[in-house]
Amino acid sequence: MFDFDLDTTALEARVRASRHAATPALADRLLLQAGRRAGLAPLDVATLWFAPLESSAIYDAARQLHIDRAGRLETFSPLYLTNTCDAACRMCGMRRDNEALTRETAGLPQIKEQLRLLRRRGMRAVALLTGEYAASRRPWAMGYVNEALRYTQELGFAHVLLNVGSVDANEFEVLLSGIARDANGWIAPNLTMSTFQETYSPRVYAKFMGNDPDNPRADFRRRLMNFERARDAGMRVANPGILVGLNLDVAYEASALVQHAQHLLDRGMEIYVSVPRLRRIAGSERQRGIDDDEYVRLVSLLSLALPAAKIVITTRENSAMQRLLAPIVSVISAGSAAVAPYTSHGAHFPLETSQFEVIDQRPFEAILQDHRNAGATIANFDPPPVTAEGSWH
Repeated sequence: MFDFDLDTTALEARVRASRHAATPALADRLLLQAGRRAGLAPLDVATLWFAPLESSAIYDAARQLHIDRAGRLETFSPLYLTNTCDAACRMCGMRRDNEALTRETAGLPQIKEQLRLLRRRGMRAVALLTGEYAASRRPWAMGYVNEALRYTQELGFAHVLLNVGSVDANEFEVLLSGIARDANGWIAPNLTMSTFQETYSPRVYAKFMGNDPDNPRADFRRRLMNFERARDAGMRVANPGILVGLNLDVAYEASALVQHAQHLLDRGMEIYVSVPRLRRIAGSERQRGIDDDEYVRLVSLLSLALPAAKIVITTRENSAMQRLLAPIVSVISAGSAAVAPYTSHGAHFPLETSQFEVIDQRPFEAILQDHRNAGATIANFDPPPVTAEGSWH
């Protein structure tokens, strides 16, 4: 009854039509509407994508909209528990047939030490990541992630994101075992389900994820409904997202993402929205996302369209892009995409074990200090005093 209803054929047609409606007068009216925190309808986002105005004008409108919370950012670090995967996504370094990737799986003692390292370095939020697994292996995966998840609670992490693929309804019992709930049955800790659709186009999805029934990622609809199952299991925070550049029709992807986020907001969920750009992977030099101007335009539009959501950018972006976007987003994620990569003062970034290339490879303390130096306060990060022995390098 409450499932997300995405009519992709109709949306594609309406997005095409919005190109012809994108007059300067309508664009000005939509920017005024968004400036009153009224948000934007999905097709309004497409209209502004096509509108004959500079991306800087949309960025300025988004910056003005969020001026009341300027300088307030959240953070978290990704922690890859394993880079094994049963899926065959062409754009992903972790795909099952990528012989250029060296496979690694961290044992529980190593995972615990990584989490302790992050906490000692002041990081109070973490994303736990794995590959996506066939049904026969998901019982192992759910139990494996649950052990890490329970340890995050022992250590007092303030926010944990789960990026572990699509989860069937009966599998949430294992995944969330031992996690506290409130009197109404909702998960009590700040726990977010992160499931990026990557693309909301079934055609593009099939091109990159395939149609093989043995590929757990190939079912477009099953992935699309993951947040509905998570909510039914008691999770109240959702993190949808797209892999920017996978589908060249950015207007369509932005419209669909906004429609999805608004549906989840209407269902009473708190929303984070992620827009990582396509980056290089082990074994391939051909990964290319959209250009910087288009990326700024996209993030600005999402910031205007979804004033109640928290937009996430990561260190897939270089420091200059991070500084530019910080006033219009809510979250900066900093860390490595390799398995169990953290050291006492930094991280390892080997592409041969990573899901994708990370552009800004500085220690997260240095990255976050940049934003602090620009006047930002960073939630979920309480760094210990820096000493000569513990300086960043």
